[in-house]
Amino acid sequence: MDLRQLRSFLVLAETLNFRRAAERLNMTQPPLSRQIAALEADLGTPLFRRHSRAVELTPAGDQFRRDVGRLLGDLDVAVTSARAAALGERGTLTIAFTMYAAWNTLPEMVAAFSETHPDVSLNLNETLPRDLHEALIQGTADVGISFPLRFAHTLKYRPLFREPLCAVLPETHRLAGARQVSVGDLASDPFITFPSRTAPALHEAVTACCRLYDFDPSIRVETHLQQTIVNLVAQGLGVALVPDSMRRMQLRGAVFLPLEESSDVEQGVYWNDANPNPCLPRFIDSLRAPYRS
Repeated sequence: MDLRQLRSFLVLAETLNFRRAAERLNMTQPPLSRQIAALEADLGTPLFRRHSRAVELTPAGDQFRRDVGRLLGDLDVAVTSARAAALGERGTLTIAFTMYAAWNTLPEMVAAFSETHPDVSLNLNETLPRDLHEALIQGTADVGISFPLRFAHTLKYRPLFREPLCAVLPETHRLAGARQVSVGDLASDPFITFPSRTAPALHEAVTACCRLYDFDPSIRVETHLQQTIVNLVAQGLGVALVPDSMRRMQLRGAVFLPLEESSDVEQGVYWNDANPNPCLPRFIDSLRAPYRS
């Protein structure tokens, strides 16, 4: 039993006429008759009753017609799916991202790609910049969205987004009512920040702002996540410098103010050229840069 026999059977079951079925199959009647006879022999039961002027399905033939129709329909879907997967039109793409990306580039990026590639499932995994490189090398992530990484020479990178830092102050801070703030005016305040190993590029931008005014920040608390930093500022534990798009948090107790002078922070997409996922090139080609806050 093979697919050719099954397809021939379905055409004959639809037409109930050997001549018309043979014409649709681009063959002559004798080979078609032999295929059907071989199929019936394999099954051990007649599928058709043959009369002098007509052909009709037996009960077994009618049941076989329904089952084979479903089988070949599923097979056609499987073939189409396999071809789509090979072209990157269907499949799964895993995106590792830093929490900061969720406040700017990530939502727009995911929405745009999902609209043009609805059959590609996206897995979104929040991670720290320090862990993102390993995820891309090991293949547990296909795409990474992060600040520039310190040891990423084995990866491809495309910048997507740049923005300044802003100050986050408790609403009770002496400068909370100002229109903008100088980092120098915060030199005596305790800072809430993150370890340099967590996001080296962002740490360097914060440090550069402070050094413009010849001071190193007095660190009261270190934590890994920008959102946690803002929450701690809202509790009055200190001040912080964070990327400007974090102001979208609009957290009660925290006031976001633009800086008079600020280094820009950059965010981009990383990927591993050795990654065989066919959805990856389609995702990279879909990116529009720069995204804006």
